[in-house]
Amino acid sequence: MDRWTNTATKAAKKAALSASLAALVLAAGAAHAGEGYLLHRYGERPARGLIYADSNWIETALPPEEESRILFEQGPDAAMSAREAAPRSIQVFEVMEHKSAPDKIVHHLQFDCARGQARSTATEVYRRNDTEETRAPSEWAPTPAGWMTQAQRFACDPASRNPEHGMTPLDGAANLLTVVELSWQRFWTDGKRPRYTSTRSKTQTAARRQQVENTLARLSGAMDRVHAELRDQQDDARAQAEASARSARASERRERTPNPALESWIDAPLQLLVGTWGDPLSYRDEADSRSLHYLLPAAEPARDSAAPAPPADAGRCAIKFMVRNSKVFDYTASGAGSSCKNAAVPARSVSM
Repeated sequence: MDRWTNTATKAAKKAALSASLAALVLAAGAAHAGEGYLLHRYGERPARGLIYADSNWIETALPPEEESRILFEQGPDAAMSAREAAPRSIQVFEVMEHKSAPDKIVHHLQFDCARGQARSTATEVYRRNDTEETRAPSEWAPTPAGWMTQAQRFACDPASRNPEHGMTPLDGAANLLTVVELSWQRFWTDGKRPRYTSTRSKTQTAARRQQVENTLARLSGAMDRVHAELRDQQDDARAQAEASARSARASERRERTPNPALESWIDAPLQLLVGTWGDPLSYRDEADSRSLHYLLPAAEPARDSAAPAPPADAGRCAIKFMVRNSKVFDYTASGAGSSCKNAAVPARSVSM
């Protein structure tokens, strides 16, 4: 593999990884439309429980600023690797049926997908008497069997989000405001819902609900801004990789070209190339490009009568232009002796 090919290959890989990383960011943004699932059921009536999750609440535990630092210091491939290796953060919603149990619990979890470990970063318990409590976080430990294993699968393996793996898709989002009503209206129609006790008035309850909705909206807006910033960073990284590859390719060409006049045809439209050079002797289509083959006679250099005759190998020069997206992006030249150096290269029109 020659030096230009090696450079171009590395640049292409970086561009592809940048595109892949951008695709991941876009996919994460699309998930914010609200893809709710019932993950797990446990217990018997009247002490049943339901576990919900939503792809809206899955994020990489790699902080955006750290991902940006890796991206610009080490490149898109390192940023992609760091993102894939980072734990997944997820919110899981547990709804409980029995009147003595909490109404719902929000589990803030992280899963280390590669090691099969989990930890709780926070737990919010909401009781039917209008009180709340927060439980302490836990340390990393092997993921317990049961609903925790199911939640890990949901966070780490998007392909498993289907009924075959015990996950029931919902019609909308699964969040703090929807899971309790959904449980009683869809899954526990045969049960008796416990009464709430509260000293709040209807106005205070409505205000509290609006406060929660506003908080969810702010979180969603903040995540949208983070994803937008990451998309911009991926665009910048991809542009830098392409510019670097282009610069390296140009340097390689200038070093190896036998005839500087050929350099003027870089970026020339295919239509102009064929219009000026004529139909090629042959061409070949490849995966994403086309090569056009030409044969040029060597120009007769000016010499006085005392100068020796040109060598016998001063013949013709074979030129191969590589075209991608209807523009010339590279060329090669080969011929005996100084045939390419002295070849009569057609001049490119300055208007195009």
